[in-house]
Amino acid sequence: MAEIRAFVEGACTTAGIGREDCLKLLLIVEELFTNTVTHGYGGESESPVWITFESDDTGFTLRYEDAAPPHNPFDEFRPMDTGVLIAQQPVGGQGLKLIRSLARDAIYSREGQRNCIRLTFAIRARG
Repeated sequence: MAEIRAFVEGACTTAGIGREDCLKLLLIVEELFTNTVTHGYGGESESPVWITFESDDTGFTLRYEDAAPPHNPFDEFRPMDTGVLIAQQPVGGQGLKLIRSLARDAIYSREGQRNCIRLTFAIRARG
């Protein structure tokens, strides 16, 4: 995770993304990585993940890929029931709620042997 953290922070710096938005991106990448290791790869492993960033005038796009078995996490997304206390919400899926609350677009695809998640944020470089 240390390598991933350094990569994300470097990408944010290069793109001129502010510290607060960078911390949000780090939280999302950490959530994706934790789910890949825990659920996709079944625990500690040397299996890879791929992360790329693109920024333009409309925002910032994160592409996250892993080689775990096919799994579309967005199929399981259920919005939080605001009429029920958080303690009474079903366990799990909070990371997806975070991602969906912060990302403008969230798209899953299976490309070859990889799960590909593309998240677009309305984050703009400082300027």
